[in-house]
Amino acid sequence: MTSTPAAIAVVGAGPGLGAAIARRFGTAGHPVALISRNRAKLDPIAAALREEGITVEAFPADVTDEEGLTAALAAAGGRLGRIGVLSYSPNAMWDYAGGQMPDPAALGYTSARDTTALSARTQFAVGVEGALIAARAVLPAMRGAGDGALMFTTGMSAIVPLAMMGNAGIAAAGLRNWASAVRDDLAEDGIYIGHVCIGLPIAPGAGDGDPDAIADRWYRLTRSRDTFETTIGF
Repeated sequence: MTSTPAAIAVVGAGPGLGAAIARRFGTAGHPVALISRNRAKLDPIAAALREEGITVEAFPADVTDEEGLTAALAAAGGRLGRIGVLSYSPNAMWDYAGGQMPDPAALGYTSARDTTALSARTQFAVGVEGALIAARAVLPAMRGAGDGALMFTTGMSAIVPLAMMGNAGIAAAGLRNWASAVRDDLAEDGIYIGHVCIGLPIAPGAGDGDPDAIADRWYRLTRSRDTFETTIGF
């Protein structure tokens, strides 16, 4: 008898990469929990996935709200079954469906020269604190099952210092550092932790930058678990 795959929680779900990850795992049988701040954004994505036969529900939550995000993940587990895969990519750069790349300044990113304590703290809250909150919420069930996967997506500035991404780079590098440091400990519990670092625009039909191609790469990594880090575009 084949067991039903565990649910995947897509934190930072949008019409671009988040929807693609949800679709890739959903078509493989994983129930999907979509999480982001705006229900008006989540509902159309969920409706489109349901039309494809995917089991999916939306759970609005802000990643900077520890109580709200924890509650959303608990509700997802209660409705869809154990969260066996966590996809964390709340970066707004991945949250568009292609076309014109969003203006970094409009997304709150500051150059290294213009980075302040406040601008760095804002990015850290989304990029690192939210990831830690989400991981803490799903890890007990993963440990209990002896299996799970934590997927973190960042940009090129996590590895390569980019002056134009000063505050975002601090957060991305911090998340990468923690994920790398904790992966061996989590592996002892049967939990895979992976990092995909994207250094090119994401758009349909863009080769390695196609959201479906990236989602498929994530899916294969959570199956093979043969590497911690993958870079795309650099």
